[in-house]
Amino acid sequence: MVMSAQPSGVDSDPTPEFNEQCTAVVDSWQRGDLPFQEAIARLNTFREKAAASGHVANQARTEQLLGNIQHFHGNLTTSVQHWERARTLFAQVNNQISVAGMDLNIGESFRFKGDFARAVRMFRTTYNIASELGDLRIQTIATTNEGLALVAMGQHSAARNAFEKAFELLAGEWARDDQTTWVSLLCENHHGMATIHLEAGDLMEAWKQSLKALELTKDAELPMQRGYANRIAGQVVTQLGSAPAENWPDDPDEYFRTALESFREVNAEAELARTMYAQALSLAARGRRNTAARKLQQVMIIFSRLGMIDDAARAAAAQLSIT
Repeated sequence: MVMSAQPSGVDSDPTPEFNEQCTAVVDSWQRGDLPFQEAIARLNTFREKAAASGHVANQARTEQLLGNIQHFHGNLTTSVQHWERARTLFAQVNNQISVAGMDLNIGESFRFKGDFARAVRMFRTTYNIASELGDLRIQTIATTNEGLALVAMGQHSAARNAFEKAFELLAGEWARDDQTTWVSLLCENHHGMATIHLEAGDLMEAWKQSLKALELTKDAELPMQRGYANRIAGQVVTQLGSAPAENWPDDPDEYFRTALESFREVNAEAELARTMYAQALSLAARGRRNTAARKLQQVMIIFSRLGMIDDAARAAAAQLSIT
């Protein structure tokens, strides 16, 4: 999960009017009302105005949002560059919460790029800083992200510990005041636990965890988390052969289609590619090997373009195994 800035003090935060103008650009881009390049151009204009006025926190906010857009668009190296600049600027105005948030986001880009060990280090550093600041929200996000990175590394015992720790944090009073973050993180933790059980071959527990994620996001305006929930559900149903619950589709492709639609809502190109990869493996498992091979070829190109080296390597290995 990528973090948005939280208020920490009048002098160290962007002004409300400026922040509203910037977030409106991002919202328009995510709705599909504003092309990617136009959104970047508008945020760059705001950044120039902030720099000219000498308002450092406003300038930092534009760097942060530029990083967010680039991250979800799949330009991971560029997103890190923006977040590093945002971190430096937030540090200048002693906005330590936002400094920790930028460390968290940088770690998330490393996770997406497949540099999992570095990502875990960033998440642990962020957690320690957030602990010193008493920010339970950032602690929970960092712990969840660490768990997801550990799953990708195959360190399932450590990942399970991270998710269980996150569940404990999510039971705290802080979550009552931030329902959107609470639902988002709860979903991502159930998604992570479902992945652990799926890879361990415990399919019914994997389904229970994925069902919790599905139910959390069914009526929520959380396209990223809805995408995660449906993708893991498609993977689990592929292995089970059908959904072991009423009113849920038996066809894995229905879950993958919903996941793809959800990620398209927010232009999350990296997650779109990962969903295509998961669907390709599902197609291969269902005997549709030629279709799967073509999809994997397409996915490898996207992963390579986005700099997602680990994902590209896995897609290449998968294609070799089915051709």
